[in-house]
Amino acid sequence: MTEHHALALSDLEENTPTEVEIGDTKVLLVRQADKVHAVAATCPHKGVPLKNGAVDGGRIVCAAHRASFDLETGDLIAPPACEALATYPVRIEDGDVHVTIPADRVPHPLPKIARRGNDARRFVIVGSGAAGWRAAETLRREGFEGAVTVVTNEGGVPFDRTAFSKAYLKGADAPETPAVRAAEDIGEFDIEIHHGRAAGIDPGARTLRLEGESEPIGYDKLLIATGCDARDLGLPGADLAGIHKIRTKADADALRSDIAAHTRDGTCRVAIVGGGFIGLEAATFLGRRDDVEVTMILREHVPLAKKFGAAFGTRILGEQREAGVRMVTGVDVAGFTGDGDVRQVDIDGGDPVACDLVLVAVGAQPRTDWLPFPAESDGGIAVEETLAVPGYPDIYLAGDIAQVPTNWGKLRIEHWRFAQELGELAARNMLGQGKVYEGTPFFWTMQQAKGSYTYTGHASEWDDIGGTPEGGKFALSFLRDGRVPAVLALGFDDRVTLVERKMAGLGPVPESEAPAYGPE
Repeated sequence: MTEHHALALSDLEENTPTEVEIGDTKVLLVRQADKVHAVAATCPHKGVPLKNGAVDGGRIVCAAHRASFDLETGDLIAPPACEALATYPVRIEDGDVHVTIPADRVPHPLPKIARRGNDARRFVIVGSGAAGWRAAETLRREGFEGAVTVVTNEGGVPFDRTAFSKAYLKGADAPETPAVRAAEDIGEFDIEIHHGRAAGIDPGARTLRLEGESEPIGYDKLLIATGCDARDLGLPGADLAGIHKIRTKADADALRSDIAAHTRDGTCRVAIVGGGFIGLEAATFLGRRDDVEVTMILREHVPLAKKFGAAFGTRILGEQREAGVRMVTGVDVAGFTGDGDVRQVDIDGGDPVACDLVLVAVGAQPRTDWLPFPAESDGGIAVEETLAVPGYPDIYLAGDIAQVPTNWGKLRIEHWRFAQELGELAARNMLGQGKVYEGTPFFWTMQQAKGSYTYTGHASEWDDIGGTPEGGKFALSFLRDGRVPAVLALGFDDRVTLVERKMAGLGPVPESEAPAYGPE
């Protein structure tokens, strides 16, 4: 264990993250008054340098995906990261900052967790997605020593579904299966994985029934986080081979396999039906391949205009066309034609689109039809502030299926990070902590532009939009009754990152406190 001179204290600006390299270790330094914090320099989630992040009180917030960490302890505060940050001893003498790097300290340690102990209770979680798995880990982080059982009909590790429509489709350069938690680390959490598909619950008996299993699983507390299924169009020819959707790893693998089979001897023509984020992301990454030609088929004339305004939608439309994606807009799909394998997408009143494969990306349906609770018109189920089902204090819902009271109103949001936040909230309330949602809905997406588009907050309707969606960096503020419920931005920026922190626990902020700029 060796102490190193890092820099002069005067070289550190107050609350400004500064990265230094000490030997082979990159360290982030943050000065607050006369105290200096030293932590690992990158975010565990995607390795983004934290020097680009923002300091908010005693936390450092990653600029890319808003994971946040305690500067004093390195503890993980908010997702999507799963690990903590290493901390390093700091000594200040004669105006100089000295940092000690212990030889055995890993940059991103697992969070402090409990293991199975004398607690006789069993908490069961249905679903191993963003909400379900986050809840399981949070139970252990919060010190729960009872049994934790995760029921899943997918693989033995939790997956990052956001990658299935992005880099996972890149062909030979695609990453390995995007797991949230490495298989070798899962054992550390002492979580039981039970493979099966939930078929029903008996709230009175506190049991969960699984398809094909005679013995139900008993529980003391139950969290349901089954997510959504991809919507089907229900059109003629929908059963032809080569028509795909993306929701599970099996879906993504099947699409990748079919593309590989068609590109061995030439170019694969992929038609994407639907203009939401899944379809647009898939078009972005498939369109970057030399062996794939992409056509997008949209009912709308401009993608995403209803959600984010016509100006932003027009930008997205132009980006895709400039990247070589053929955009067929303002049409209805009538069905699919082929000789066993799909060969074309039929357009109502228009020319068909020839193809080798089809990806249908027309939204998602909450997987709630097996539950005995009343559902909303969109298939979601309203829950209390604690995420408990009204009238059932031992049953909680989280993720895409839950309509949740927030400072933006009652919302059901299909965001990956929002699902993680709800998983954490549900776990804490299963332990009786009585918490409510105090975060900020947030998501990011990769499109043809360099960098990530981020959306902070929520705006189902607005009076006006401030800012201009032009150039390589901008922010749009959605205005409603003199306040800003949401900000859409391109590029990492402290002003946008700190809006997320201002909204947390409060909701829409005054117009004067939100950024609206562009282009920069």
